[in-house]
Amino acid sequence: MFQIPKQKLPRSKKTKKWGEECIKAFINRSSFSTSTKHTLQTYYEAYNGNLKESDYNYVVNPYNSESWAKKNFPARLRNYNIIKPVVDLMLGEKAKRPVAYQVVVRNADIQTRFDAYRKEKYKEYLEQTFINEMNKGGMETNIPSEEQAMPDEYMSMVLSNYRDSRAIVGQEVLNYLFDWLSLEDKFQLGFLDWLVTGEVYTYKDVLMNDIEYDIVSPLDLDFEKSPDVEFIEDADWVVRRKIMSINDVIDKFYDVLTPQDIDRLEQPSGKYRDGYGGVQSLFINKPEDDESDRMVEVLHVCWKSFSRVGILKYTDEFGNPQEMVVDETHKAEENETVEFYWVNEVWEGYQIDGDIYVNFGPHKVQRNQMNNISDCKLPYNGRIYSNRHSDNISVVSIGLPYQILYNVFHYRLELSIAKNKDKIMLMEINTIPKGNGWDEEKFMYYADAMGFAFIDSTSEGKNRERVTFNQYQVLDMSLGQYIAAQFQLLQAIKEEWEENVGITRQRKGNVMTSDGVGTTERAIFQSSVISEEMFRRYEAFLEKEYMGLIDVSKIAWREGKKMTYVTSDLRTALIEVDPSEYQEAEYGVFVKNSSKEQDKLQQMKQMALTFAQNGQQPSTIAQILDGANFSSIKKLLMEVEAKQQQMQEAQAQQAQQMSQQQAQAAQQLQAEKQNFEAQQNELDRINKLEVEKIKLAGTLSMDSDGNGRRDDIDRARLEVERERVQAMKQKG
Repeated sequence: MFQIPKQKLPRSKKTKKWGEECIKAFINRSSFSTSTKHTLQTYYEAYNGNLKESDYNYVVNPYNSESWAKKNFPARLRNYNIIKPVVDLMLGEKAKRPVAYQVVVRNADIQTRFDAYRKEKYKEYLEQTFINEMNKGGMETNIPSEEQAMPDEYMSMVLSNYRDSRAIVGQEVLNYLFDWLSLEDKFQLGFLDWLVTGEVYTYKDVLMNDIEYDIVSPLDLDFEKSPDVEFIEDADWVVRRKIMSINDVIDKFYDVLTPQDIDRLEQPSGKYRDGYGGVQSLFINKPEDDESDRMVEVLHVCWKSFSRVGILKYTDEFGNPQEMVVDETHKAEENETVEFYWVNEVWEGYQIDGDIYVNFGPHKVQRNQMNNISDCKLPYNGRIYSNRHSDNISVVSIGLPYQILYNVFHYRLELSIAKNKDKIMLMEINTIPKGNGWDEEKFMYYADAMGFAFIDSTSEGKNRERVTFNQYQVLDMSLGQYIAAQFQLLQAIKEEWEENVGITRQRKGNVMTSDGVGTTERAIFQSSVISEEMFRRYEAFLEKEYMGLIDVSKIAWREGKKMTYVTSDLRTALIEVDPSEYQEAEYGVFVKNSSKEQDKLQQMKQMALTFAQNGQQPSTIAQILDGANFSSIKKLLMEVEAKQQQMQEAQAQQAQQMSQQQAQAAQQLQAEKQNFEAQQNELDRINKLEVEKIKLAGTLSMDSDGNGRRDDIDRARLEVERERVQAMKQKG
């Protein structure tokens, strides 16, 4: 084993030879051909349903016979995959779980920025209040008045609406990376590795002023397995093995390879082949027609070395004390003090085809924390599901024994079916008729076709004795009950395997009519609880990945970045990153429990019918059903509630105005009614007066013959008409 070279060296003594010795030492500590890697390969083969017959030799060849003829049974061992449906079910559930994450800023100046924001908002509130009062007093301000909330309500609104602009940029950057890097598909591939092997590994780096992100196969990575390291990015070293064609190597390292190196690569030292998910191994004795001589092995080594840095303390031109980090070559000037420390620093290098070393040096993305310059992260990250004081397990490793047992029982079942002969009758062959064209073939044909057969009662036996009918008997060779029992055993094996990982028939959608709603829901809940830890651990790993991607983007976009991406609701979002502010921000990403989010999301979507029945707009219902996480739906509902409140206030104000108008109209109608009644009463009075005057005039002016004088009557009528006209003028 190569001894790891001394790491506590100044930068000037870390030569190329020192780097090559470091790379060789860490490669020698790694291994890609151990039994552990071969076991992981077996898990992938089991998921894909590829049968490894050597695992079943104790069944198909229990006596270790070397003669194939002795093993040629009337059955064949086949693989009946019961692992893949369970893994695919979990993959489908993972794809449907909502992605809910929030980016926050952890800088020490966040309180200062919030105080400045709060003062600015309070200043705007006071200025608008003053303008409203001046406009109300009749003074010319040339600024329109605006309705202001009460002071307490406005303060609560300021506190709830504040969000650091740097956090908004960080959230938009992460949304952009989801679209640009196709993170949803890559995280699904990582979850497949997580279910199959119980391990997941990723690689993130800067490439051409942008971000490179890959899911690394568990078969291609080895690292320092410290017992206290939960995430691989905190390990001491990591080695990744990759089989690349010579042309791919030239594409990646053309700027650092010499002409001699390229000549050397055209004659590889060994033959390598990528098995597309299989163990990538070195083949020494390969057939002459093997075409793997154009493939070479590339090993990427990353490790934590030591670097000497200083903390420079000085006073700026305004007299304020300042601090900054300087390298080991910095010389303190007058009025400056430097205190040096040895801290961790990530280094990297490549070994190509065993003896070519390139790209040796410090990694350009150190990912230090602002409160600890020695804390740095490797570009590789990963997590192992359950290796605490024991070997790791996975969903497939749990199901592999059940898969083997299931295949064995199917093999035994096929043998049983081959042995099943139903009922067999034993009869004397001499009873078959010999005359009239009868023979054994005709006899068997009629027995099968007609269900009965003729015999010759005069037939004689071998010793010329007469054959009797009591010599017939029936043998029952049927294995129907045994085969049915084997079918039940197969079903029991499958159910036990699925329930062991929390997959019940209700969870697969197999609900019987006898199942009640409560029973079904409880069965689904209990089954999801069993597998929830598998999802939770993976989502905790994704939280680290989000923070790592933001950290890498700071280096990739150190000169700024303008970009667009398509949101989940098909809108085009624009982002502009200010490099000075973005690089100084220290971000944190918090991922909500997707199981709880999914439950809330489903409950809210189930309530969409209630919203529709209560008269909500169809667009609101559609946005609820299209919501990707509960936070977006909650924000939507808050906006809907605010609009409803405004609408209710407007409706109340409109109803009040209509009520006032109706009251005024009623008062006016009452006044007109009273006026009309007064006019009618006056007309009635005048008419009655006219009638009385006519009667009086007729009585006073009677002739002796009973006829009144007409001139007196006409005079009385004119008087009544004059009084009526005067009364009408007074009313008018």
